[in-house]
Amino acid sequence: MNDAILVRRLTTILAIDVVAFSTMSAQDEEHALALLGARMDAAGTLIRQHRGRVFKLTGDGLLAEFASPVEAVRAALEIQEAMRSANATAGARDQLNLRIGVNLGDVVESGEDLMGDAVNVAVRLESIATTGGICVSSSVYDQIIGKLMLGAEDIGEQHVKNIPRPIHAYRLTPDGKPPVLSASPKAAATAIPRARLFLAGGAVAALVATALAGALFLRQGSVPAPPQTAAPTAATVVAPTPPAPTAAVSPRVFDPKDVPFIPDFRWRALENYASADGSKALAFSVRGIFAMATRRIDADTARRAALEDCDRLVRREVAVYRDYDRCMLYAAGNVVVWSFRSPPMPPPPYIPAARPSPPIPLDLTTAPLLNAPARERLAEHYLKAVHSRALVLGHNHFDWWTPSENDNDAIRRNLQICGHLTGRPCVVYALNNQVLVQTPQTMRVVNVFIPQDLARPDAGQQQALSRYLIANDWRAVALASNGRIGIATNKASEKEATASALQACSQAGGADCIISAIGPFLVAPN
Repeated sequence: MNDAILVRRLTTILAIDVVAFSTMSAQDEEHALALLGARMDAAGTLIRQHRGRVFKLTGDGLLAEFASPVEAVRAALEIQEAMRSANATAGARDQLNLRIGVNLGDVVESGEDLMGDAVNVAVRLESIATTGGICVSSSVYDQIIGKLMLGAEDIGEQHVKNIPRPIHAYRLTPDGKPPVLSASPKAAATAIPRARLFLAGGAVAALVATALAGALFLRQGSVPAPPQTAAPTAATVVAPTPPAPTAAVSPRVFDPKDVPFIPDFRWRALENYASADGSKALAFSVRGIFAMATRRIDADTARRAALEDCDRLVRREVAVYRDYDRCMLYAAGNVVVWSFRSPPMPPPPYIPAARPSPPIPLDLTTAPLLNAPARERLAEHYLKAVHSRALVLGHNHFDWWTPSENDNDAIRRNLQICGHLTGRPCVVYALNNQVLVQTPQTMRVVNVFIPQDLARPDAGQQQALSRYLIANDWRAVALASNGRIGIATNKASEKEATASALQACSQAGGADCIISAIGPFLVAPN
């Protein structure tokens, strides 16, 4: 093959293999092949539902590709749950277990087939996954962390067959517990012990009536909320303190008040769903549009109807339909099956208690983190809107707004949408046409600030920074090269805030302190 005409691209590869299929075939080949076909059809359906494509059948498994690592892992989770659910009601001869590997990397197109190192690594990751488990590369793990509700065990650098370099791998643990080590002596011998990592704790609820109706329910880990004390009015010295243990959280049962994105005035409909009998499902979009299917003949029919009705509403109501607008299944029965984490939010009450004085009218020409098309779009739609609205800014210059019935609802919903789409807490820059936070002038705004931007703050620093996020302007954070932090809030000017933060950082024993944040923004020198 001529390298000059190779078509290369980045994609996510999912590899599935059946455990001990050769033994099953030796006992009853015809039955084993029929069972394999039915289960792979089920897996293929779930792959397509997550916008994946099966590009190769491998005898006792398959290979698929996805544009999104998050969707690939969601598909893998639901496939494994579908297998568990099918096995739970099947006889001894109809038990079939899978191993799944997922990798993100560069591939070479060969017609409909894909080849290359990324494919080979996915296959090797599958080989070291546990029975019924999922093993992902670090490239995939980096993309899903903070987005999906599951646990992960870092098994370190793995030396696998025909791959010349070690592969850093993670075993996903949906139930929040360490997985059983693989029976493979080679896999066990090459695993490097690491501290167990958590995206969140979890527990699986078996909700699938058939292999085609697989769905995963995982509980969310949480960090205790900081005490709601008054924001400091003077420079605060913050030294590291020992981290607090993470608390376990019970599995989530459907609660109307927990459903994100939905306007306040629609919660009565969610309460009606909670009390409805029979097979039912609820699907929603980040736009707050949702559909319910109740009293259906079975769970699979309810799921399908809810998704179809929701997508039909979204395409009717949303003028410019984007990939993130598509509907997602949130609940099946009275159990949450949405595999995303709850949207990351800033600490309540989400905005500072005091607004800038004198008031600052919204001027899109000076608002930070907006490009030219965003300024034009907001001038045409946001400024002319009549309902309550909040202009929310997020990671990587992301801006979002959608109208609501009242100010509090606008703040909550837009923060949830922005947090879900960016994977990080966002900030309310303006409410209606009034700016809520000061924009730095002495330094350049480069992003929205969150505590995790400061090199893994410990629990004490995290709480102080969380209080900082809702403190009054002017405010600033200084970070030292040795990890010490200085915080200043409620100052009369930007200059005073930055000077006080630098002084607090130095007093905390910081070396080479620099200003990292002013107000809710991450900053850099002009």
